[in-house]
Formats: sequence, C-alpha cells, structure tokens
Amino acid sequence: GYSAGAIAAVLFLAPALMLTPALVGAQTSRSNPEVTAGATATNLLLARPGGIVATVLGTAVFVVGLPLTLINGSTEQAAQTLVGQPANYAFTRPLGQDMGGLGDPQH
Repeated sequence: GYSAGAIAAVLFLAPALMLTPALVGAQTSRSNPEVTAGATATNLLLARPGGIVATVLGTAVFVVGLPLTLINGSTEQAAQTLVGQPANYAFTRPLGQDMGGLGDPQH
C-alpha cells in the first residue's frame, strides 16, 4: 500500500491544486464571452495543466477514501467532486473561458 506520508501529501495537495485554476482565473470575468490571447495562453500554460493534476490527485484521494464513501453512501458525490469536476475543467471547458471555477463549463 501507500505510506501514511504519501496519503497525507495527497490529502493536502489535492485541495490546494484544485484551487489553482480558480486563483489563475480570478481576474477573468465569467460573464465575458470574449476570449483574449492572454486568457488562452493562461489557460494552456497554467489552468489546463492544473486541472489535469487536480484530476489525477482527486482520483487518488477518491480511491483512498472509497471504503468510507461506500459505507456512508456518498460514493457518487465524492466521484463527481474529486474526479468529475476537475476533469470537466481540464478537458471539456471551452479554451480560454470560465477559468474562474471548476465544474460545468456552461456556467
């Protein structure tokens, strides 16, 4: 298995990395549909890689916590929060848009 240090590192880093896209896009207006070259570059260089890392780490946290989520019946919610939202952010969101948050790219 996993060492206690590795599990602690994943549990600490996953939420921090999930916030990275929100911090990167904090200055981007979610209601502004215009895509600038700067927004596209920021998206490609920072937000997308951050979303991919958050997806990988979220998956690891989900797998480690799976026994607990199975017991309390929150497996679907945990999967959506830890894996689905970061994956949507990294892979399905329109390029250069909605960099301010995770989840549904249409919001």
